[in-house]
Amino acid sequence: MKNRRSVFLILTILLLVCITALSLPKNRVRLFVGLYHSQVEESLAAGHGVPADDAVLFGYKAVNSWNRDHPMTEFILSALGDTYYGCYYSPDDVPLAFQNTDVSLTERSAGQWTWNAGGDNHGITIRLLDRWYYFEASF
Repeated sequence: MKNRRSVFLILTILLLVCITALSLPKNRVRLFVGLYHSQVEESLAAGHGVPADDAVLFGYKAVNSWNRDHPMTEFILSALGDTYYGCYYSPDDVPLAFQNTDVSLTERSAGQWTWNAGGDNHGITIRLLDRWYYFEASF
């Protein structure tokens, strides 16, 4: 009986650790990109847009396409207060600001950029894979 309780306690702790890890925005984004990047890229390249079943499977909050000099397809996976978290696909593999806003990015380290659009509007962009980037945008 005591052994069974110990196993149950360990499994419960592991489950809580997994849930906590997946609830962190950066981890959710990495999982999303890992699971769906190929499917999304193929669908966009074929001109079909973003596969509709992804929203049901992963529960992202919004998907937007921004066509400027360098297009992007952006996935907002979570929002906490005035901060949005997600990823975007950049077919040109160009790092961009949130919603493809026309602001300069400042490289902070290899594969990581920041941007500031004035006031308290700012964010970061981090390369995850070729053509895929993580973002945080605060307002």
